[in-house]
Amino acid sequence: MSKINVTMATLENHNHIVGDIERGVKVYNDGGVKFEEREANHFWAHVPHQDGHKAVVVTFSRDGQELENHYCHCTAGVKDPPVCRHVVAAVLAIQGGIVDSKLVLGKTATVSATVNHSVTAKTVGSGSLDVFATPMMIALMEQAACRCLENCLEEGQTSVGTDINVQHTAASLLGAEITATAAIAHISGRKIEFTVTASAGAGQIGSGNHTRVIVDAERFMKKAGSRK
Repeated sequence: MSKINVTMATLENHNHIVGDIERGVKVYNDGGVKFEEREANHFWAHVPHQDGHKAVVVTFSRDGQELENHYCHCTAGVKDPPVCRHVVAAVLAIQGGIVDSKLVLGKTATVSATVNHSVTAKTVGSGSLDVFATPMMIALMEQAACRCLENCLEEGQTSVGTDINVQHTAASLLGAEITATAAIAHISGRKIEFTVTASAGAGQIGSGNHTRVIVDAERFMKKAGSRK
């Protein structure tokens, strides 16, 4: 059987019936969930219910860290069916309980830097003035996101940036102290989405969204090397 590791935060980010994440944990803890793997990462389960049981079908991503598809009798016929308590109980039974993870929604981290000549638009080539460069603001935001994930990674893992969309709304002069903050907004398996902001003494100077993916560092570098 493939290793399945879906975090509670990942389940919570799916469209779900209010309260059914917690109720699903109780159903799992009460026991009696039976399941079998029909194909790789594709499971059928029978989940106890007051009228007998509910039939559940769940399919996980290739790495086993995301719920790709799900079906339960209680939401049959519903367009874009939400995750119900029976699906939650089935997922927990298949993976053997709640995954211990420090990846939680709302987790934040901050980093700070002082604007000096090395990080101005004039020096890095993104403009002609001695003001804090937009690429350096983005780099500081990414540093905050990396710090947010530091204690969430297993040995040999790192995170890589895959997308960033930000606005730089105010200029900062030499000597300004810049603080960037990243907050986890969405978790989907190994893909983590952040809201990011940057501020100086006068207030916010930039904001946006950033996505990082957790990867095996050695495997990632080997794959990158194969593209030479």
